[in-house]
Amino acid sequence: MFRLCACVLCVALAGCGGGGGGGGGVVDTVLQDFGIKDRPSDYVSGADKVYAALNDVGQAEMKRLNFEDRHGQVKFEDAEGIRGKYYKEVKVYESFHPIDANATGRTAGSGTRGFAGYLEFGYRYFQGARKSNRTEAEAEVASIPTDNRGRETYRYHFNSAGHWMGGEGEPVNK
Repeated sequence: MFRLCACVLCVALAGCGGGGGGGGGVVDTVLQDFGIKDRPSDYVSGADKVYAALNDVGQAEMKRLNFEDRHGQVKFEDAEGIRGKYYKEVKVYESFHPIDANATGRTAGSGTRGFAGYLEFGYRYFQGARKSNRTEAEAEVASIPTDNRGRETYRYHFNSAGHWMGGEGEPVNK
């Protein structure tokens, strides 16, 4: 039985590694994956493809995030005396930076492998002019920049080929 298994294994390895044309094949791929053999100079890993694609994802997502928060929220500012003032505040995403891309294992929900890409977005708050009532403040354009800035990190999912699946990012504390 042992001899039979050894023969089948040798035939399988010879079949995968044969060809002699320098094309490599399965054996070379396995050796490269385990770091035993050097990868060709034009090799691009899946994580590298995802990292390169993060610029396109960042541009699309920055537009989406700004569109979602375009109305902002009306806040009330206490003033000295009896009356306060209302103003609109809007969070505007101004920049993004790719942070990382890595392979993900199979998850219970999807059952497929893929990649995760991480983007960090920089934002700034803008405010509108102070108004005496909420309706006027809501109609006002928030165009006065503030010094209140921040950063948020989002995770995006990519399929096993390194293509973005189009879903919204998940906020991450990284």
